[in-house]
Amino acid sequence: MLTHPTIDQLRELKLDGMADAFAELAQQDAARDLGHAEWLALLLDREAASRNTKRFQSRLRSAHLRHGQASVEDVDYRTPRKARRHAEGMLRMGRCSRASPPAAGSPNTAR
Repeated sequence: MLTHPTIDQLRELKLDGMADAFAELAQQDAARDLGHAEWLALLLDREAASRNTKRFQSRLRSAHLRHGQASVEDVDYRTPRKARRHAEGMLRMGRCSRASPPAAGSPNTAR
């Protein structure tokens, strides 16, 4: 099997995650037992994960966060500030609270 032209072609198509996975799978003995569909599924999963990682890193860089490694657990509630514990709970659950009431006519408006 010609791996180098295949890897080069994947990189030309900007499928870098897939190219990396292809190179790794080609070197593993356990990967030889995989069927074509399983092999392709692994390559596609790796490409999707690679794109999601790149997208996240790009957004993280553009956010210009002061403390890039900070987390919700790092909040010190002993220091008086306007942060509320309820807001932390909402952040942990992945919900966002609205800072202002919904606009008139929007589907979130109470009737």
